[in-house]
Amino acid sequence: MIVTNPEQAMPVRKMDFAFTDEMYLIFFRNDPVLSYGSHAYWMTMPYLEPYLMRSIRAAMAEVEDPALKEEMARFCAQEGQHFQQHARVNEVLRRSNPRFASLAVIEAELDADYRRFTAERDHAFNLAYAEAFECMTMAMSRTQMEMRVHEDMTPPIRDLFLWHITEEIEHRRVAFDAYQALGKGWWYRVRVGRWAQRHYLAYVSRLHRCFLDADSERVARMETPQLAAERAAFQKAFTRLVRPRLLATFLPWYNPARVQLPAEFESIRSHYSDLAVGIS
Repeated sequence: MIVTNPEQAMPVRKMDFAFTDEMYLIFFRNDPVLSYGSHAYWMTMPYLEPYLMRSIRAAMAEVEDPALKEEMARFCAQEGQHFQQHARVNEVLRRSNPRFASLAVIEAELDADYRRFTAERDHAFNLAYAEAFECMTMAMSRTQMEMRVHEDMTPPIRDLFLWHITEEIEHRRVAFDAYQALGKGWWYRVRVGRWAQRHYLAYVSRLHRCFLDADSERVARMETPQLAAERAAFQKAFTRLVRPRLLATFLPWYNPARVQLPAEFESIRSHYSDLAVGIS
């Protein structure tokens, strides 16, 4: 493990985003399909991220390296800030459309899955799940930052997105290092990791479809051939960059500490440190 100063590498920023019931929820390219795609990921956060935190905290007692234990604690603190901020946006979404109440069934199933994993599975499984999610989001976050995807978003959700992916990049090594310390080797990591990503993305897909069905009139009203073509071009460009990066995370020699970071990463992380209302 590469030794760093955890406080510098993973500051815990407390943010005060200006979320209101009046904010524009179709925030991404003025495209409901893309915007609800992002919201679908973020609806999982109040269930996924507490599960990640439980998994990391439960493993901390068996970790001997004090630097890694401190990084694990900071990982949990950052994730705690993430899911609380996303929960605020999720509540605005629910109030914006009574039909979004249909999301609750899917949310409850996801929450039940993660609580069952915590109760019934061992450290190796839960850390492998956490590591698979973190490797996936690292690849996605790196690509999104390099493509400057945030420039196609409107505030205040734009800042929520960019702050979140910045901290995903900051703590990219923690779940990997924890799994390396307490896991069951590369093959188990790959086997559980592939399953974990399918499990998670299946829920994201269900939530996305639920959003589109619940707001179908607006989706149909806003959709145009030009919008559809622009969305397809964007998705193709993103997939072309992110797919090999995702596949690389399953190679035996993969290590997130060696991943090349976006050129603007340091300036963006400094920007959010300056904007934080509290930092530790």
